[in-house]
Amino acid sequence: MTLSFNDVLEAKKMISKNVIKTPLLRVPALDEVLNCKVYLKPENLQNTGSFKLRGALNALMNLSDEEKNRGVVASSSGNHAQGVAYAAKILGIKAKIIMPENANPIKLQSVKDFGAEVVLVDKDPMSREKKVREIVENEGLIEVHPYKNTFVQAGQGTMVLEILEDNKNINKIIAPIGGGGLISGVSTAVKNSNRDIEVIGVEPENLRRYYKAINENKIEKISGETIADGTRNNIADENILEIIRKNVDNLTFASDSDIKTAINLLLKVGKIVIEPSSALVFGAVLNKEIKLDSKDNVCFVISGGNNDIKLLNEIISEGLNEKL
Repeated sequence: MTLSFNDVLEAKKMISKNVIKTPLLRVPALDEVLNCKVYLKPENLQNTGSFKLRGALNALMNLSDEEKNRGVVASSSGNHAQGVAYAAKILGIKAKIIMPENANPIKLQSVKDFGAEVVLVDKDPMSREKKVREIVENEGLIEVHPYKNTFVQAGQGTMVLEILEDNKNINKIIAPIGGGGLISGVSTAVKNSNRDIEVIGVEPENLRRYYKAINENKIEKISGETIADGTRNNIADENILEIIRKNVDNLTFASDSDIKTAINLLLKVGKIVIEPSSALVFGAVLNKEIKLDSKDNVCFVISGGNNDIKLLNEIISEGLNEKL
């Protein structure tokens, strides 16, 4: 299926009773350093601490009764895992989650606490996909893909409807990119609501899958590491690539160093704790890859706040003497 704006509108009707309409926060304290009028869409305040619940819930609610009885399986480094586990719990569906052995321990424990069965495999995303295929074939569970599923993409796009309900003057929306489910839903909803709004996507510097696919006109596996654990996918998806080509105005990056600086900025100045994947959108402004104007009304999508506490402590300690 190809994602449509109607899918996003239907998703909002489907999930609205079970997700938080997160506020659109105006944060003037960040205006000067980011050179714009700063608005935040804080999905770290969402149930499960991430936007991923939106897509997971929409996908599970659209299953047939027969599919719900069979149960679901999903592969995720953490936030999608929590979203599927939480959605499965409130809908009474059996869930099995495949996670990497280096998964964020906070996210791992949350998945278990929601009642899902966890299977750990090595950190290569292809190993997780292989395990999912085995379970689908041998146990008959329904796969809920973290970004290739149209219902998942549509659910992620519902946040744009909320953003524009709260402020129609937003003229730029910046979102992080992992597998691409978030940018698919966000960009589709934006361009079908107001094509004049600029959509900017940010990838980790070491995992620029979609940038390379667009600029080299080919899709290939990339080897790279990032502390943004929610974005550790290593290959672009062809269908999402087409959505990005059509709806995303600018595709850029932030390094791990930029991410650390951004986390400290949001904590010290914005008084908000975000996870590394969320920090990508601020890092790309701080490193000058994104040029903003002081008159711009910019919405930064905070994708989540589920931190590895040990890593967060290290980042904060490193940034104690850093000038912002």
